[in-house]
Amino acid sequence: MVDFSRQISANVREQYEKYPYPDIDPQRQAPQLLVSSHLSLMCDILWAGKRTPDGLRVLDAGCGTGAPLVAMALAYPNADIVGVDFSEASLAKARQLAQRFNVKNTRFFNLSVERLPELGMTFDFVVSSGVLHHLPDPARGLKAIGDVLDPQGAVSVMVYGKYGRTGVYMMQEALRTVFESSDPMAKKISFALRMAHLIRVAAPGHPMAQRSLGRELQEGNDAGVVDLLLHANDIPFDVPAVYRMCEDAGIRFYRWLFPLIYEPDNYFKDPLLLESLENFSPREKHEIAELVHGKNSKHSFFAVGPGFSAPNIDISAGRWRQHHGKLTPCLAWSRIYPNPDKKGTFLIPPTVIQDAWGPLEISQWQLTFLGHILPEHSLGQIAQMPVVRKAIPFTSRAAVDNAVEKLLKKVMDNLGIVFIENQMMNDE
Repeated sequence: MVDFSRQISANVREQYEKYPYPDIDPQRQAPQLLVSSHLSLMCDILWAGKRTPDGLRVLDAGCGTGAPLVAMALAYPNADIVGVDFSEASLAKARQLAQRFNVKNTRFFNLSVERLPELGMTFDFVVSSGVLHHLPDPARGLKAIGDVLDPQGAVSVMVYGKYGRTGVYMMQEALRTVFESSDPMAKKISFALRMAHLIRVAAPGHPMAQRSLGRELQEGNDAGVVDLLLHANDIPFDVPAVYRMCEDAGIRFYRWLFPLIYEPDNYFKDPLLLESLENFSPREKHEIAELVHGKNSKHSFFAVGPGFSAPNIDISAGRWRQHHGKLTPCLAWSRIYPNPDKKGTFLIPPTVIQDAWGPLEISQWQLTFLGHILPEHSLGQIAQMPVVRKAIPFTSRAAVDNAVEKLLKKVMDNLGIVFIENQMMNDE
């Protein structure tokens, strides 16, 4: 009897041994932090700043060629960072990259995600980006991560989205139809590139043609093409599948990295439609939002250990005044520009790739308020600064509370601001 799970794992491992991805050249490319690699940001999101990267035990579960891991290690030299991958060819590139940048605070292990407990270690924070959807049983992989997670710890996960990658999966199916598994990979890669570019020209309405070209096809790198269009195992996720995976793994889903994508009121403006959704559970609303959005090509979320305690951040009824805030690197605060279509408003572009996540639109007074946010000042103190008070076009405290609460919710959903509790001060 054929063990299909073992065969799938063997096929995926063989792919990454032959085509390590991404194929970083450490002599030419400095590793770049991903959102999930910003440990200070993760500490603020998850623990409201009560924990810092110093001494944090971090695992990159499926680190591949190691660029995000090495960038993380460089940015946070006092964190203890471990990288695990089942491809020795990928790990060789990761070690080379770490050596090239003289990284001292990371270790690498050649091990599959499912075998993580064999490390005999526990971790405060785990990153698993672009990994679980390539396993024969993603829930088993997530359970193994949960088994090495500190009870108060958290894991940041990214898996591919079912609907936003429709064109990719159509291409994958077409290529499986055209070729036998035993056909030369070089022939498949050449054909895949030609077909992808032909579709963009000859069939502009095709889901693949409407998708961002991405580095894989822009560069035409063999490893990128294989990873995108010829992968040995690529399991798409929708919102229900994300929740089911967490349940099957026995780990608690905590929140989406970018909540705005999963809230129906970002798509529905009709009061009747919004009213009809009031009694739906958050999970049901997330499912509906994904279906209405229709273009989400990835799902980024946090799952947490059984002892994890969420920060107590309440910004309603003027309680925002007691909190301290930090502007995050997810929006390009240095590249704010006037909205050409709406006088008196400004746009802040995103700095991370997220499907249909456009710039944040704010007014002049909102820009003034946000522009004065520093962690050492409570938000109430910022609202009382003369330049900010002058800019806010409301006179009563209740009106200011309501307006700022709406602004903060909007900027939170865009992950443009996080709240911290470790610098709480007495407000006015």
